[in-house]
Amino acid sequence: MKHFLHKLKRKYGGSLDTVLARLTEIEKEIFDIEHLSGTLEETQSALACHHAELCRASTDLSCRRSQAAAALAQRVETELSALKMPHTRFQIALRSTPADETSEPFLTCEGKALSEYGLDRAVFLIAPNPGEALKPLSQIASGGELSRVVLALKAILSNNDAVETIIFDEVDSGIGGGAAAVVGKKLLDLSGHHQVICITHLPQIARFGNHHFRIVKNIQEGRTATTVQALNSEDRIHELARMLGGETLTPATWEHARELLESS
Repeated sequence: MKHFLHKLKRKYGGSLDTVLARLTEIEKEIFDIEHLSGTLEETQSALACHHAELCRASTDLSCRRSQAAAALAQRVETELSALKMPHTRFQIALRSTPADETSEPFLTCEGKALSEYGLDRAVFLIAPNPGEALKPLSQIASGGELSRVVLALKAILSNNDAVETIIFDEVDSGIGGGAAAVVGKKLLDLSGHHQVICITHLPQIARFGNHHFRIVKNIQEGRTATTVQALNSEDRIHELARMLGGETLTPATWEHARELLESS
């Protein structure tokens, strides 16, 4: 018996206490195995309840999304009309992935695969011109169209979210003239409720800012350095004139820049 106890102590930690602790663990494992069928039944029942709850929540989410999608699409069309895209049609399609034989049963609902997004995902569709079919925004929108859609969405969401600062990086891409002025005014409206930071190359947009910064890149000792300079009133007129006419500035360009700033 002594020899047997020594073997047990060497195998399970060096003392009788560790041997007894291991015995307790083994007894528990045996108990769990003997009652495994009951545990499986309880687990299956709980899993079925959670799956039913998941399906109800996902179906409710899809219904709410459908209602919100129609309302949001209508508001986007209204915003785009004000941004010089009056004939644009905009829709939000909810698309799901059909479940197949490889789908996990508890991650399906009503023949559709479930994901972290629910039963469906939103796809933005747009038809910028009359007579065109609706197609995915990510595939057909030009730079200017995409810029204005993003601006429209941010203008709508700004009334509901708690974001204090909105950043637009080259929202002027692909636009100019009258459209640029409209975009500038929309940005000015947004600045009444949020801090708006806008990176732009168009004077028609830059003139609406409360503060104007010039960003310049230079090469110094073989390395590129970026400087940011806050502009005063006269500097700002000079910068707007440069944006209007390039490096060669005429009295007419200066006057135009001054009028732009004074009329903003």
